Amino acid sequence: MPGLLLSNARVLTLEPGDPRAEAVLVQGERIVWVGRAREAPLRAGPDVRRIDLAGRCLIPGFNDNHLHAISLGDALTRVDLSGLDCRRIVEHLRERYAEARPGELLTGYSWDYPHCPNPHRRLLDAAFPRNPVVLFQFSGHAAWVNSLMLRRLGITRFSPDPDGGQIERDADGEPTGILRDNAVIALHALRMRRHMLSPSLRRRLLRGALERLARAGITSVQDNTWTPTTVWTLNELRRRGELTCRFSCWTYGSRPWLARSMSLARYDRAWVRRGPWKYFLDGTFSTRTAWLLEPYRGEPQNYGRSTMPAEKLAAVLSRSASLGRQAVFHAIGDRAIRGLIDAVEAAGARHPGLERLRLRIEHAQLIDAADIPRLARLGILVAAQPTALGQPEKDEALLGPERARRAYPYRSLLDAGVGLSFGSDVPGERRYEPLIAIHWAVNRPSPERITAREALECYTLGSAYAEFQEQEKGTIRAGKLADLAVLSADPTEVKPERIQDIEVEMTIVGGSVVYERKPVPTAKEARSAQG
Repeated sequence: MPGLLLSNARVLTLEPGDPRAEAVLVQGERIVWVGRAREAPLRAGPDVRRIDLAGRCLIPGFNDNHLHAISLGDALTRVDLSGLDCRRIVEHLRERYAEARPGELLTGYSWDYPHCPNPHRRLLDAAFPRNPVVLFQFSGHAAWVNSLMLRRLGITRFSPDPDGGQIERDADGEPTGILRDNAVIALHALRMRRHMLSPSLRRRLLRGALERLARAGITSVQDNTWTPTTVWTLNELRRRGELTCRFSCWTYGSRPWLARSMSLARYDRAWVRRGPWKYFLDGTFSTRTAWLLEPYRGEPQNYGRSTMPAEKLAAVLSRSASLGRQAVFHAIGDRAIRGLIDAVEAAGARHPGLERLRLRIEHAQLIDAADIPRLARLGILVAAQPTALGQPEKDEALLGPERARRAYPYRSLLDAGVGLSFGSDVPGERRYEPLIAIHWAVNRPSPERITAREALECYTLGSAYAEFQEQEKGTIRAGKLADLAVLSADPTEVKPERIQDIEVEMTIVGGSVVYERKPVPTAKEARSAQG
């Protein structure tokens, strides 16, 4: 592979002792030199491709600490119901599925309670009496279905709630068509089975996701992969030269047969890596099922719920310690997080060295202040998604103003020395662009806001550390992987409110340009254009 010289740039290396440079030389998949522009001609041979970045900002590629790649590709093909009230949702579905055959499954995603506060199966039954309907709430932790779909799932008024889940019922005890948390697993399983059985569908969905990620400057993702078939398709795309992002592939720890099946796939150290086991400890704010120390606003009896018994959590931690395998835990509410901290503390007494596994809390949207120093002491990392900051009024309606103000405690976590990384949780959150997430983290009207430099570090080095890859990714220095993003401006220099206006100009993965907003002329082309 010919070399690549990127010069005349504002290089944010994010290295503590050498934070800025002007040029980067790449050979093969790795960076071989970082330095001043005047030294660049002496470092690069005649066959090196030279790109003059004309003062643009060069940073390490973004590393999304938590997303769902197949589901992102799937969401791009489904009906988007965000921002619609219940009546408009039905109208929108009628328009989209006007030609649907009887029995055809009708799907949509991203409806939410602020706009559609009273979803009920009867609304869907009246409009679609001959078709099963599944509409996923934006978090993925709830679904709205019609009576035909309830019958297919075998759910009646006599069906018990599954452990860690809820079948919502009306005053007469009849299912309303709303399923929450573990009650939604069967619907996700149906969707997963469809993906597993169709290699061509998986290729199409992953290609759609990869295109969006490259445009956003994302060079690595930590993916809720779940199945070996997705890993097979990632390897296939890699062989074809179409894989434009590095993957850490997670498995679902609460389904042992599914977790074991991931060993049927092949992994490597750089492009398609085997990731941690994931577990769920509670639900979400928007479904009012995240497990809280104090009740939800306006619902004095509702504290949310745990989705994993304490004894099972203890067994999970013992297994992780015995196998030396990292585990990650979905925990949004402060009560769920305290329960995890207590369990890790107890497990650490039996398994010295547990902190070396870099156990992670995914999301961690509300943490009691007294528990933050405990996270630091136990070495528990927080994998947060600032994309959740986009609707502060919704958090206030659910939690009340005081708790909403101290939610997403990024400032407190960093000050306490807790390892913090950033990502998107797309399509569980609608936005996935790192610069939008950084904008929200920096400009939020809260004492928990952080600086642009800190947010960049969370989205690069912080995410690399969270996947044990800090020696390979996350900063720009000789020897590291040449995963880079070119920005139209320096996020640490522009006015904070302008961060959202910065464009990703180019994305480079393993020394190859995988995205260019506008083709940047080579140095030779630039000289020719000048005369």
